[in-house]
Amino acid sequence: MAAVLSACATTTGTPVGSTTSATEPVGGLLGALAKVRATEQTAALVEYGDVAAVRDLMASDERFRTLAGFGYSDIATAATQLAEQVGIDPRAAGEAVRVGRPPTWAGVLRVEVDVAAVNGRFDGFGAKRADEAGATTWITAGDDEVESTGPFARMGVVSGFNKVRVAADSVAYAPSGRALTWVVDAGGSTLAGHEVVGALAACLGDVVAAVLTTTPTPLAAGVRRSGEEVACATTDDPAAARGRVGAKVSSPTAPRGGRPWTAVLPDARVEVPTDRAGVVRVVAPTAPGVPVGRVVQALQRNELAALFS
Repeated sequence: MAAVLSACATTTGTPVGSTTSATEPVGGLLGALAKVRATEQTAALVEYGDVAAVRDLMASDERFRTLAGFGYSDIATAATQLAEQVGIDPRAAGEAVRVGRPPTWAGVLRVEVDVAAVNGRFDGFGAKRADEAGATTWITAGDDEVESTGPFARMGVVSGFNKVRVAADSVAYAPSGRALTWVVDAGGSTLAGHEVVGALAACLGDVVAAVLTTTPTPLAAGVRRSGEEVACATTDDPAAARGRVGAKVSSPTAPRGGRPWTAVLPDARVEVPTDRAGVVRVVAPTAPGVPVGRVVQALQRNELAALFS
């Protein structure tokens, strides 16, 4: 066992340490970010899902089905196989966070785990293990290795489970040991305290799903439990940004190659938060019969950057 632990620490960079940081906001997006180390890579792209809330919302309102898989998008299509063959069901999580851009990224599920059963599955797959207080890290492949024939590749997970840390209340996973450390050992500097990511998260407020990015343009988009949608951007002049963005969301003129914002986000309003300097916010009311996630899709299509420019 000592040899395995030594190999894990020196050749893979797999961490042994705490999963929490010193000061954590309570719950929600900021609480989740307080458990993730702030680095250039983690700040570049963050995906968050309050999986339990989304699960409840989907059960009563079809419009929220577009939020399924938020926070664990890289393994969402393999959820059934992971549940049946490994004993890890992302869909049963309380919350999920994914940070970084491929090929360097990491994810964590806050989920109740039958540790003995799950560890037995990994052992059966022939994975190497490294035990620590309260958790076991499994090594199924080399750092950043792309598997094409292994058990996880057959489930559709070609690199995301190269390194997996299993604890009673969480499962963290990443293509490399270095990336895994981001979500299991936040250290002293977390994304909640990151100047840009923290500001964008605070601007979004209480959301059940969100995407935040710092490159090339700092932006965030999220959906609240009510179905209300919110988008935020950083700015040096919030008052000027409010006027500029307000003109766009109220204009019936379509931007080049797209639809007018009055059609995409009808009745949207533009706000300058009084409790957070340097940001501007767009809030769109829920639209009956329209699936939620319009602002997230706009961010992914690079339309949100044009709205705030």
